[in-house]
Amino acid sequence: MESQRRPADELLEVIRVLLLVQGAILVATTIEALFWSLVFPGASGASVVLSGAAALAVLVARVRVRAGRRGTRRAIYIVEGVVLATFVIDTALSLVLTQAFPPAVAVLTRFVLPLSVIALMRRIARASTPAATSTFEKVGALS
Repeated sequence: MESQRRPADELLEVIRVLLLVQGAILVATTIEALFWSLVFPGASGASVVLSGAAALAVLVARVRVRAGRRGTRRAIYIVEGVVLATFVIDTALSLVLTQAFPPAVAVLTRFVLPLSVIALMRRIARASTPAATSTFEKVGALS
């Protein structure tokens, strides 16, 4: 049995895997933030709520990602943008307060991974839009 696959289908599978990895990392981050908020009574629960919401959004988007769904694509862009923004803020704080760059794992999981997902989503969006035909091709097809 031979099935017809579009070129964007393989990229969608890669995006699903990347989103699953990112969701797992965010779940682990949420558990870590929950633990530290219980250990230190003065710690705020904002990091638990934000990382938990991001994990939930990434995992839901992973299930719903399709080539033609614009709403899911926008949601992924928003979540990845928030992850990138928090990385920039954490990096700036790290450089100012400790004069050290974040560890390589943080750079990979909070900078490279979201950029990869965004780049692949944009490539799928370009691949799924039909190619624009010129006026001369339309006229030639009519005659």
